[in-house]
Amino acid sequence: MDKKSTGNGFLILSVASILGKLLSAIYVPLLTYVLTDTGYGIYTAGYDIFVFLIAVTSLGIQPAVTKVVTEYRTLGNYKDSLKAMKLARKYFTLIAIAISAIFLIIIVPVAKIINRENSTLTFIFLTPALIFAAIIAAYRGYMQGMEDMEPLAISQLIEQFINVIISLVFAAILYFITKDLRWGSAGGTIGTSLGAVVAIIYIIYIFEKRNYKEEVEKKHDSAVKRIHSKKIVKKLFSYAIPICIVAGVQNFAGVIDTITLGVLLKKAGLGSEVDNLSAVLSYYKTLIYVPLAIVTALGTSIFPKIIEAFIRKDRKDLRRQTSYSFRISYIIVIPATFGLAILSKEIYAFMFNGSPGHELVTYGSTLLILMSITTIQNVILQGINKLYVIIASVSAGLLVKIILNIILIPIPFLNVAGAAIATFVSYLIPAIINHRKIERSFRVKVPMIRQAIVPLICSIIMTIVIYICKFPIIKIAENLGGGKVIMAIITLVLITIGGSIYLVLMIYLGGIRKRDLDLISPRIIRYLPRRLRKQLI
Repeated sequence: MDKKSTGNGFLILSVASILGKLLSAIYVPLLTYVLTDTGYGIYTAGYDIFVFLIAVTSLGIQPAVTKVVTEYRTLGNYKDSLKAMKLARKYFTLIAIAISAIFLIIIVPVAKIINRENSTLTFIFLTPALIFAAIIAAYRGYMQGMEDMEPLAISQLIEQFINVIISLVFAAILYFITKDLRWGSAGGTIGTSLGAVVAIIYIIYIFEKRNYKEEVEKKHDSAVKRIHSKKIVKKLFSYAIPICIVAGVQNFAGVIDTITLGVLLKKAGLGSEVDNLSAVLSYYKTLIYVPLAIVTALGTSIFPKIIEAFIRKDRKDLRRQTSYSFRISYIIVIPATFGLAILSKEIYAFMFNGSPGHELVTYGSTLLILMSITTIQNVILQGINKLYVIIASVSAGLLVKIILNIILIPIPFLNVAGAAIATFVSYLIPAIINHRKIERSFRVKVPMIRQAIVPLICSIIMTIVIYICKFPIIKIAENLGGGKVIMAIITLVLITIGGSIYLVLMIYLGGIRKRDLDLISPRIIRYLPRRLRKQLI
């Protein structure tokens, strides 16, 4: 296992992913300020449908291209690795164009059926982004397969930055001109397409600058038999279709929330609150996705390694990669789960202007752990060609979510909390199914619970310390007049205290080891106090 490559890739992608999610987290309260909770609810309803369409058209492209590129590269067939990317770019872009055209034709009647007429303009404005997403996914898949994570990460950050700036500007302009929340919400989506266009320009520039074609010529094994384009396309689709189905089923949960909230809340006599309650659910998801971005980056960086080990039939390396992935994800998400729960009210106070719904994060942050587990499981199962296992497990979870949404959302004291509970159960089911399949495939027990014990103990102690410190610090904040800026500073102080306590405990209890830090970046150790450096195993 090339630890340096995996660690560097993980570090680069983690930094880019966290910055991207922080931009998103900043974007949400700013957009809400421009559009109000109602306007943001209109925006999120449209965006949930868009995310589903992106899933079925593009989210399968990058991992499919990565798999094919990595498989061919491992066998020395660099020329067909490059050809696979070009074929993917061509065929998947054509498919995205066709789906976009169909979507534009049917969107007006669909919006009426799901009681989301206010979001029709948002749907329409988002459609071009489907095509751009397919193009950039092919390039990113190739770079991921070549384990060149830096341009991949930078392109993601550029895309998100342009998206946030342009979307806020156009949301404000269109709302100011029309005085109509529907147009303002639609303006808030313009950056999605423009951000993707700028990212495509950047990634094509890097592609040409780094001269991948010359690298392919140098590294290609002339003894390897070339593969016909039809076989490459067939292999691409054999991977992309099941992965797109998985992504589609997973993201269809958001569509289910959009539909069921619109229909069931109306029947429960809360029709006027649909957009506001949709915004509350969206705030919850926004916070959950910030720490999850690091786990996604981890999955992206280890995916080529899993494929390589599978092609080489190296079971020992597969087990090592699996164990490492779960351990690192626990180190990240368990303290994040406790931190979100204990600080949810303070985070809402400065990010969402004290909007209702922080209780969703307090009681629902455990969803983050299940989402991180299934993220890593999916990467492993995709890498070892168990794609249809993922489809079955995710579909089972989605079916249960639909049933629970129908039962729980109409209950007045639950409403959107019912959707959050249903989502939790929908991730628990595939986590159990996938775990059993991975153990059978590797013929070894995967110590998922054992690996979580030390991070769990350290997180509990961290939470107690934050709880003790929180009240006197907040009292000081109140004496200073409160306000968003003060609450932001107070929250950052509490996060710093909690994070420091957690890091020290993890090092002393052996939860974080020297090789873990070396794997990410040896320079991290230099910034630790000498006493902590001595404690590293």
